[in-house]
Amino acid sequence: MKENKKAGAMGGRVWSNILLFGFIGQIAWIVENMYFSRFMQNEITRAPYATTLLVAFSAIFATLSTLIGGALCDRTGKRKIFISAGYVVWGFTIAMFALVPMNPSADRVLPLVILVVAMDCIMSVIGSISNDAAFNTWVTDVSNTSNRSKVDTVLAVMPLLATAFVFVGFDPLTNEQATPDDWKKFFVMLGMITTVGGLIGLLLMKDKQGLTPNKENSFISDFTYSLQPKVIKENKMLYWCLAGNMVSAVGYQVYINYLFNIVEGTMKIKNYIIPIAVIIVVSAVGSVVISALMDKFGKKHFYYPVIIAGISGSVIVWASKFFIGGNETALIAILIVGGILLVGVSLVMAGLFTASYRDYIPEGKEGLFQGCRMVMYVLVPMIIGPLVAQFIINMANRGVTNDKDIVYPMELFLGAAVVMLFCFIPATIVRNNQPKHHEELMKELETKED
Repeated sequence: MKENKKAGAMGGRVWSNILLFGFIGQIAWIVENMYFSRFMQNEITRAPYATTLLVAFSAIFATLSTLIGGALCDRTGKRKIFISAGYVVWGFTIAMFALVPMNPSADRVLPLVILVVAMDCIMSVIGSISNDAAFNTWVTDVSNTSNRSKVDTVLAVMPLLATAFVFVGFDPLTNEQATPDDWKKFFVMLGMITTVGGLIGLLLMKDKQGLTPNKENSFISDFTYSLQPKVIKENKMLYWCLAGNMVSAVGYQVYINYLFNIVEGTMKIKNYIIPIAVIIVVSAVGSVVISALMDKFGKKHFYYPVIIAGISGSVIVWASKFFIGGNETALIAILIVGGILLVGVSLVMAGLFTASYRDYIPEGKEGLFQGCRMVMYVLVPMIIGPLVAQFIINMANRGVTNDKDIVYPMELFLGAAVVMLFCFIPATIVRNNQPKHHEELMKELETKED
């Protein structure tokens, strides 16, 4: 037991960087993943095609950028400069949204949709190189198999904490009553936070000792490395781990881009700060506790229960539709119960699948394998999920001719539940193979410590 603790120990400086850059990076991504969608829906158009384009093109550019950034990290043997400098520029790209004209006339809607999508793509390029490629590579560098469930679950909690931070501190600047000036303040302030984070990184962060440039192959070969058939065949378990996260992320993307307007508009809950806060706190605490149990007892025992909990949470939130316009106390109670399961599972999934994926990355290839993670965890979900959502929204709004009358239906959560059923396939494969690999890595760690 002592050896395991020693093998899994990480210093305060490392944890400070994980928490700081994980948190600030997720503040930026929350703005991109949730508030850009809300901005599009509230200030440009409610038509679901606009949100679908926003999410899909962002995913495409983010994936390509991560492939490039991952290759650069390994070829240069550096992570810190890409993270710190990237965060600085990332903040400026967020602040630039303050310049977008709002509430356009009908003939200007499409040009503004294109402008917002293009700006979002630029923001995604910078964020993906600095966060998805460089920061995730750095995390792989400084963690190991004995602590990755904890590290990845803590990182998975960061979006939730970032959501709470932005939601509690800045939500009045983005709700249905928000003015164009409110939105401008929102983008400028959140951009400044991200930029300041990058400046702190120049002083606080250090690359892992011993990193050396790896230029054995051409840049094109490095760029496509994790997508090559031969590499996939040689590392098939790594891709099964990503497949589990991919299915879960598709389900998440079915509803997440419309979540704020569902709670505020469809469910008609005006005082939603308290129930959302309860969901966030309980989910965050619960996921960290479960991650510790996963590291202690092994992830094998958690795959099926976690998936079942996620499906149950989706169905419970959907079922709250029968209380809309009636008993608000019951509506909020059902939302809290279902929301805790739904959000908590999305966090624990990282401790299950992402941590296992890191275990399978060959040493020296940490940056090269960030691209396939983006393809399966971001690109595919952020295209398929919004398309499923668009289909459900269009079916629920048949006969609606005015975009302003579009309602985002509770059936989005039912769609997410159906998608989650497919998660059992990769979960079964990973569950049957991962424990043996984990034991082998633990023995290697103990040998190194001796």
